[in-house]
Amino acid sequence: MFDENSSTVIVNIHGLLGEQESIQMEFAEELLEEEGQFIIDNVEYKIVRIINEDVEYPVVYVVVLDILSQTGS
Repeated sequence: MFDENSSTVIVNIHGLLGEQESIQMEFAEELLEEEGQFIIDNVEYKIVRIINEDVEYPVVYVVVLDILSQTGS
């Protein structure tokens, strides 16, 4: 998912499709910016808020932009 040369950070991410709670995951540091977009498991997300103060790991809130087709037909 990530380029071997890119650095990653651990984040707590809220808003992933199908998840009720936050998920802790590695995230590419260069993609970690508000209004940034990324794709996980054929779902396109947009970062709407990042909280860095007074937390062990950044807290990232996302919204679903699109669910991508898994087939090319």
